[in-house]
Amino acid sequence: MIKLLVIADDFTGALDTGVQFAGKGMTTKVLSYLPEDGEALQQFQAQVLVIDAQTRHLDGGEAYRKVLELVKSAKDAGIPYIYKKTDSGLRGNIGKELDAALTASGEQYLTFIPALPAMDRITVGGVHYVEGIPIHESAFGRDPFEPVMSAHVEDLFRDVSVKTVLYGESSHYERGKEPEIGIFDAASERQIKTITEDLMRQKKLGVMAGCAGFASVLGDCLRLERQRVEVPAVKDRLIIICGSVSEITREQVEYAEKNGMKRITMTPAQQFTMGYLDSEDGRSWLRELKQDCEAGITCVIETGISDMEKAARYREQNRIPLEEARVTISKTLGEVLKQLLEMGLEATFMIIGGDTLAGFITEMRCGEITIYRELEQGTVLSSIKTEGKEQWIISKSGGFGEPELLMEVEQLVKHHFSALAV
Repeated sequence: MIKLLVIADDFTGALDTGVQFAGKGMTTKVLSYLPEDGEALQQFQAQVLVIDAQTRHLDGGEAYRKVLELVKSAKDAGIPYIYKKTDSGLRGNIGKELDAALTASGEQYLTFIPALPAMDRITVGGVHYVEGIPIHESAFGRDPFEPVMSAHVEDLFRDVSVKTVLYGESSHYERGKEPEIGIFDAASERQIKTITEDLMRQKKLGVMAGCAGFASVLGDCLRLERQRVEVPAVKDRLIIICGSVSEITREQVEYAEKNGMKRITMTPAQQFTMGYLDSEDGRSWLRELKQDCEAGITCVIETGISDMEKAARYREQNRIPLEEARVTISKTLGEVLKQLLEMGLEATFMIIGGDTLAGFITEMRCGEITIYRELEQGTVLSSIKTEGKEQWIISKSGGFGEPELLMEVEQLVKHHFSALAV
């Protein structure tokens, strides 16, 4: 029976949270679709079920509706714990989604711990910081799709129906008369663990929210069953595909190029021309990619991360709306990987960006994904079944990792995966 339901707003978020449980030996499944109802949820044989609700880019009302219905289904299925995964960079419809989760749960209280201390993303005095900088002044404030406008966590809840309360490290929860969302400061994993243990004793973890930081301590507190996880050998060839426009990812791609990886920048025409990959030029481009990978060259395919104005001009000239462009790019990148597989390429795929990962999963028509372990913070090893074969995937959110991360992943794939059984 499912003990914990995790509702994520994008695919990389689903994986980097689910791996906090799978990596400790707890049976964990990730779904790329929404089960119809509580009865459908009861069919899954896992202790932890993670669902990518794909609400990151929806308007607030639609995100609210999706989360509301999922939580209602979870309650109908008798799932005791519900975790609404949020972005550690405070992007998305956090206020609306937490409002929906609390309302549908029937609980009086929702615990929200937004911090991810392992990545130096902490909350102090209700203000969220990234590497010591208020988050709206960091790279997250310059995101071209969804810039973070305020570092004050409470500002996320301006348009919600429930009361929000700020709690510091030494404060204690007191039950109010109305439903409340408690926003907790945390600057270390120890503080998160202390908060979690305290609220567990008070039986106030029926519905909760946070990123991978909060999730990383939940498995121990909820006392879920564990089993040994074996990681089979993965393909030692690596191809990296990147749809993220994060400054953090740009630095990683540039570092990888300087250290020997082959960087391939797709032109706007390649990204936005329907049927390009089926054209003579497209098939030739794919054949060259396959040959490079089979020769042991690690290729990084990206969409012009260092010159986004070029793509913007192309969109304007061809009257392509920004949201349509985002969806088209994700679909195109997913199709690149799908066609490489159909051409017989045997390699491990690294996919950067939640939209890109969702695009690939959609193209492969894969509803479930199996998580194995976390390689680095936010970098997750998973697999899918395709035509009876296991395809290895390494996923990463655009906003995670040091500049040398791609090089470290390449070394793991080519040399060290034999040591990863846990």
